[in-house]
Amino acid sequence: MLDKLPDLIDPVYSSQHDKRFVARVNQERFPRLKQLLFSAEHDVEVDVHFYYHPQYKMHGFDMELDTVFTLECQRSLKGFDYPSSSTITGVFVESMALAEDLPSDVEVYEVSEEKISLMDLVEDELMLSVPLSPINEASEMDYQNPSEEVELPEEKELEKKENPFAALKGLKDNPN
Repeated sequence: MLDKLPDLIDPVYSSQHDKRFVARVNQERFPRLKQLLFSAEHDVEVDVHFYYHPQYKMHGFDMELDTVFTLECQRSLKGFDYPSSSTITGVFVESMALAEDLPSDVEVYEVSEEKISLMDLVEDELMLSVPLSPINEASEMDYQNPSEEVELPEEKELEKKENPFAALKGLKDNPN
């Protein structure tokens, strides 16, 4: 297994030559993904196979991504591990108009340059796997224990506060 993925590849050349890239990449190497994580200590197992898709008659790829995200629980505000595994089928097109008849489960990538960043392609798919509001189901909210008594101001203290409209009452009683 490779330790890293090539950064720039030619998707057409890779498809024509049935290229496959298999690697283990640390999450630290994905700067945009790292911003979404509590910590980026895990590796991502990447398996990308480029080929000419016979059904769609386009250059395409299959990608499998396996990793564990360490996310911040929105309930407890503590880190927890969230396993993620995804399989993506995608095609490359020169214009989005060519992709109108494709099924919705096929990812479409518009290629405007000869080479694309494989690292960016992987990072985009990883970012889509991160939940918007991660919650660890085993966690509890970090709040005050309800058995502890909360001190409330006494009613007499509340009554002592001066009414802000008391001055107006004085004007009403003395019209001059």
